[in-house]
Amino acid sequence: MLDDLLWALVLVAILVLVVRGLGGIKSSPPAADPLAARLAAVEDELRDVKAQLRLLVERVWFLEQGRGAGGPQSTVDDRAAAGSEPADVGGLVPEAAGPGSPDEISPAVADVPHEMSRTPLGPPWPPAAPGNVPPGVPAPRAARDLEQRIGARWTTWVGVLAILFALSFFLRWAFERQLVGELARCLVGVAVGAALLVAGQRLHRRRDLPYLSEGLSGGGLGALYLSLYAAHVFYGFIGSGAAFYLMFLVTLAGAAVAVNTHRQVTAMLALIGGLLTPILLASGRPNERVLLGYVLVLDCLALAVARYRSWPALGYVAWAGSALLIMPGIERRPERAVLAGRLILLTAIWAVFLALPLVRELVERRRERELDQVLVVLNAAGYFYALYATLSWWAPGAQGPCALGLAAVYWLVAILCRRRVPDDALSAPTHVGVALTFLTVGIGLALRGPWITLAWAAQGLALLAVAPRAASPVASWGAMAALALAAGRVIWVDPSWDPPVTRVWNATFLAHLLVVTALAIGGSWARRLRPGQPPGLGAERARDALWLASALVLAALLWREPTGLWPAVLLSMELIAVGWLGRVAQSPAFLVATPLLAAAVLARILGADAPLARRAAARLVNAPLLVRMGACVAMALAGQSLSRAGAGPAWLAMSRLLSCGAAVLLLAVLSAGWVAHQDVARAAARRAGDFVGAEEIRWRMQVGLSVLWTIFASAALVWGFARSLPALRYGALALLGVVIAKVSVVDLAAVHTGYRIVSFLVLGLVLLGVSYLYQRRRNIDGAAGG
Repeated sequence: MLDDLLWALVLVAILVLVVRGLGGIKSSPPAADPLAARLAAVEDELRDVKAQLRLLVERVWFLEQGRGAGGPQSTVDDRAAAGSEPADVGGLVPEAAGPGSPDEISPAVADVPHEMSRTPLGPPWPPAAPGNVPPGVPAPRAARDLEQRIGARWTTWVGVLAILFALSFFLRWAFERQLVGELARCLVGVAVGAALLVAGQRLHRRRDLPYLSEGLSGGGLGALYLSLYAAHVFYGFIGSGAAFYLMFLVTLAGAAVAVNTHRQVTAMLALIGGLLTPILLASGRPNERVLLGYVLVLDCLALAVARYRSWPALGYVAWAGSALLIMPGIERRPERAVLAGRLILLTAIWAVFLALPLVRELVERRRERELDQVLVVLNAAGYFYALYATLSWWAPGAQGPCALGLAAVYWLVAILCRRRVPDDALSAPTHVGVALTFLTVGIGLALRGPWITLAWAAQGLALLAVAPRAASPVASWGAMAALALAAGRVIWVDPSWDPPVTRVWNATFLAHLLVVTALAIGGSWARRLRPGQPPGLGAERARDALWLASALVLAALLWREPTGLWPAVLLSMELIAVGWLGRVAQSPAFLVATPLLAAAVLARILGADAPLARRAAARLVNAPLLVRMGACVAMALAGQSLSRAGAGPAWLAMSRLLSCGAAVLLLAVLSAGWVAHQDVARAAARRAGDFVGAEEIRWRMQVGLSVLWTIFASAALVWGFARSLPALRYGALALLGVVIAKVSVVDLAAVHTGYRIVSFLVLGLVLLGVSYLYQRRRNIDGAAGG
C-alpha cells in the first residue's frame, strides 16, 4: 500500500510538471450567433487572401531583382555572399529568368524591402503541373514533399524508436551487471518518458521542428506506459488499481498534449494506450461495472478532445476499442442486481458517441467537417445490439419500445442539427435515416404477425406524405424501403407465420389487401415527389415500382388465398383491370405487369387447375373449360386495352403479342377440352370391353378436331377482315393449311367413311367461303381504288 502511494505521488508530481508546461487549450471561441460565425469566416478568408497577395508581391520582386545588370543568377549569388539568403517562397525561388520577362521594374515592386522575404507567408505556392513549369522555376512540389516526409517525419519516428530500443538495451545491460536495481530501472523509465513528453511540448513552440515535437511526445507516452506496465506485471512494485489509475493519468496527459500541440498522432497514441490498459492489467474476468465505467471515462476524454479538434479517426479508434472491450461480456447473462447498472453505463457510452461527431459543430453553430456517417451508424447498431442482448435475458418485451424510443431520440437530434447548424446538409438526413431504421425495427419487435406488415405499409405511406416537403431524400428512400419490406412480408413471411384456418375471410388476408391498397396509393403519391427523389430512382420510377409491386402482390394473394377455380377467375379479372389501367394511366408499370399477370393466368389454368379439368372432362361443357375460355378472353381484352393506350411501339407490340397469344391459347384450350372429353369416353368403353366402340370414339375425336380447327380458322379469318388485322388472317390461312394436311393424311387414312365425308364437306365449304371473302375484299378494294 505504501509503495502504491509513493508511486502515485511520484507520477502525479511528474504529470503536474507536464501539465504546467502545457499552454492553454487553443480553440476558436464559440460564436454567439450565426452572423458572428460568418464574420469570423470572412476574416479568415481575408487573412488568407492577404497572405497570398504578400506571396505574389514577394515572388514578383524576386523575379524583377533577377533582371539586374549582373544577370539574375549574379543577383542571387551576391545576396547569398552577403549573408542575406532569400526566403524559400513555397519552394519556388527562381534560378533564372526566362525570356520574355518585362524589362521595366514596377515602382510598387521595386520599393519592396528585403525584409519582406522574412515575413511569414500563407500557404505554399501551388505546384506547377508536369510539362507546364515556367522557365527558372524549380521542379514540382511533390518531389520536395516526399523528400520532406522522408527527411523530417520518418527519420523522427525511426529516431524515437531507436532511442526507446537504446533505453531498453541500457536497462537490460545495467540489470545484467547489477548496476541499476529494479525500482531505479522503472523510475528511470518514468523519468525518461516524462522528459520526452515535456521536451515534445517545449519544442512545439518552435514552428520549424513540428515532427520532432510529435515524435518526442509519442516516445514519451510509450516510455511511460511501458514503465508502469513493467512496474506492475514484472516487478510488482504497484498494485493493479494503482497501475490502472496511473496509466489513465498518462492517457489524460497525452490527450492534453495532443490538443495543445494540434497533433492527432499523439492523441491516437494516448487513446490506444488507455484502451490497452484494461487488457494489459487484466487478471481473470474483469469487473463489468468497473470496465464499463473506465470505458465511459475514456470515451468522455475522446469527446473532450473532439470539442477542440476535428479528428474523425480518433472517434473511430475510440468506438472500435470500446466495442472490443465491451462486447465479450455482453453475451453473458447479467445478474438482476447489475442489470440496471449495465443498461445505464451502456446508454451513457452510446450518448458519448452520439455527441462525438456533432459536439464541435453544435457548440460553434457552424459546420467544421463532413459528418462521420459510419460512426453514427456503427454506434446506433452496436448500442442496439448490446441493448437487445441484455434485454433478451430479463425483459424481451421491452426491446420494441426501446427501438421506438431510439427512433424518437435520433429524430430529435436531427431536428437539433437542422436548427443549430443550418448549413450542414448531411447531419440531419443521416440521423433521420437511423431514426426510420429504428422505427421499422421497433414495429417489427413490438407487433406480431401481419400487423407488422400493415404497420410498415402505413409507415411507408406516412413518409411518402411528408417526402415532398422534406429537404433531404431520406424520407422518400425510407418510404420505399418500408413499403418494400411490407410487400416482402406479404409474399414470403406471413404465410408461414400464422397460417389461417379459414381461407379469404380472415384478418391476415384483410391486412394484406390493405398493404396492396397502400402500395397503389403510394404509387399515386410518388408522383408528387421532388425531381430527383429518391436519388438514383426518381419520382416516375418510384411510382412505376410501387404500382408494379401492388399488381404482383395482389396476384400472389389471389393465387394463394382462394380455392377451387376462384384463383383463375380472379386473376383473369385482375388481368383485365391492369390492362385497362395501362390504357388510362399509360404507366410502364402496367406494360410490365400485364404480361406477367398473363403468364400467371396461364400457369394457373394449365398447371395448377389441370387436375380439376381432368376430373370435369366427363362433360363436354364444364366449369374448368369455361374458366379457361374466360382467361383467353381476358388476355385478349388486356391486349386490346394496351393497343388503345397509344403510348408507343412497345405498347403496340405487347398488345399484338397478347392478342395472338390469346387466340392460340383459346384454340389449345378448346382442342384439349374436346380430346379430354373423348378420352374419358374411350376409357369407359375399354373398361366395358367395347374395343370397337373405343376405336369409333378415336375416329370421332380426329374428325372433331378437324371440324373445330376449320371453324376456328374461319372465325379468325372473319375477325381479321373485320378488324383489318393482316397477321390474324395469315394465321387463319396457316391453320387452314394444317387442317388440309390433317384431313388429307390422317382423316383419309384412318377415319371411317362417314367421318371422312363430314371432314371433307366441312373443309370444302369453309374453303369456298374463304375464297368468297377474299374475292369480295378484292372487288371492294378495286371499287374504292377506281
